[in-house]
Amino acid sequence: MTDLTVTDLTVKAGRNTLVEGAGFSLVPGELVALLGPNGAGKTSLLRASLGLEKRDAGMASLDGDDCARLSPMERARRVAYLPQQRPLAWPNAVRDVVALGRYAYGAAPGRLSQPDADAVDRAMETCDLAALAHRSADTLSGGELARVHCARAFAAEAPLLVADEPVAALDPRHQFRIMDIIQSYVARGGGALVVLHDISLAARYASRLIWMKDGRIVADGPPTETLTAERLAEIYGVRARVHGTLVHIEGAA
Repeated sequence: MTDLTVTDLTVKAGRNTLVEGAGFSLVPGELVALLGPNGAGKTSLLRASLGLEKRDAGMASLDGDDCARLSPMERARRVAYLPQQRPLAWPNAVRDVVALGRYAYGAAPGRLSQPDADAVDRAMETCDLAALAHRSADTLSGGELARVHCARAFAAEAPLLVADEPVAALDPRHQFRIMDIIQSYVARGGGALVVLHDISLAARYASRLIWMKDGRIVADGPPTETLTAERLAEIYGVRARVHGTLVHIEGAA
């Protein structure tokens, strides 16, 4: 079973500490939401955890192997990464964009082996993209494009998914649709770590919530244990009422 384990991870930029002493784990079968205000260090934590950004201290490993020492292809076979910025350099057909997810196996769009093609088809089906296969990606709506990026990640058929704000700028309907897709991936045996800003959405879908503030992880546990009005005041500086997975923000604390 593939696991991502992070211990005492610290990331600095000059004299500024972006992440300090952070630790967490991710295994298949769980959907974990990473929460915190802008500037809390969430993206730096993700990137350093995957070996994509230099760490100044600590350890991040996949199955015991140092993430920083893995080749890009080896890393991509174990964990699919959906970054916060997802530009499309060319107006490619949707299926060709999804096929880029097979990079982990040396494949390229237009030169797919049968196993690669089958993996792309499965990812397209999972994300309900069959009808859009030949559409140019630059003609899609925001919600459609978000599904394309998810499918590209799923095409690698990696056991873990790390997604940085996959529902940013989407309307509620498309937010639910993307989270349903990720939840289905977890139900099939994957493990997902997702950065979210919608607290109620995180509580609705995640089995665990990791809370960050000022570069530190301040809590890690189930929504029933960590989602409280006091926590929201501590992390975001807001007054709120919490009813199960529903959060009502009343104003600044």
